[in-house]
Amino acid sequence: MNNLNVDVDCIYIDPPFGLQKEFSMKEVDGSSKSFSDEWENYDEFIDWYADIIHKCFDNLKKDGWLYCHNNHISNALVLSKLNIVDKYYTNISWKRSHPHNNIKNGWGNIVDSILVFRKGNPYFSVEYKPLDEKYSNNSFKNKDSVGYYALGPITGEKSRVGTMYEFNNITPDYGWRGSKEKIEDLHNKGLIHYGNNKPYKKLYLADSKGVPIHNFWDDIHPITRREGRDYPTQKPINLLKRIIKSSCPDDGIVFDPFAGSGTTLSATIECGGNRRCITSDMSEDSLKLIRNKYPLFNLNNDGNDLWIELDKE
Repeated sequence: MNNLNVDVDCIYIDPPFGLQKEFSMKEVDGSSKSFSDEWENYDEFIDWYADIIHKCFDNLKKDGWLYCHNNHISNALVLSKLNIVDKYYTNISWKRSHPHNNIKNGWGNIVDSILVFRKGNPYFSVEYKPLDEKYSNNSFKNKDSVGYYALGPITGEKSRVGTMYEFNNITPDYGWRGSKEKIEDLHNKGLIHYGNNKPYKKLYLADSKGVPIHNFWDDIHPITRREGRDYPTQKPINLLKRIIKSSCPDDGIVFDPFAGSGTTLSATIECGGNRRCITSDMSEDSLKLIRNKYPLFNLNNDGNDLWIELDKE
């Protein structure tokens, strides 16, 4: 992989996993697609993977995100080879498959690892998933003239002591979460629920965006035979849409150096806005597949890679 001539906001890589095998799939018409994941040895693969991560990180803007999708073994080992460990932010565990019923000798491995690196102070938008109906019914059971609401903490606790003062004849044992002015403002707006034991903040159902998504993703399902698969190791488009929506601004640029079936391109289009996507791949099968899917411009041979930029117009 060579350097881009432009810095980007968000990079997603789904490189080979170092599995020492040839991946292939055959279509109904007899055609096939394949790529090799064979190496001299596993150390060679980890060194190559570390080099890819370094080059990708260098191609980020001064504020940007890098997502590295692999199995948990490769992602754990590659960290020891990196000089950007201080930029490591978190690991996302994606539940890539449903539980297996044939587990006999050990724990079933049904998650992939996505290492996340952060450069500077990049754009980020919190993603939410819909409220569970049972949770919603049990939590938003209080009601006033505005509507149904749940109870949120507004006072401190043993391990998180707040600010000590009296308000409305109440001095919580562990203080208030916020200044007296802030609590008074909530009170004047009718946003405090005064319970028998302590006060709470009202969280209205109508204002709820859903449940904030953290670093365990169990709500994005793998590609099934019914949905169709265009490439041996294709990832679901909703996985890429979550990464792009959360980590690439509306006018930003996404880069994926392992194009595969072009899922990142498709996700960029579906996310909307003025985002651009640049991708590349050394596999002619991959590039042929993408050429057939999209109108393209700026096809640029650069060494062994063919760089492709999607014209969304």
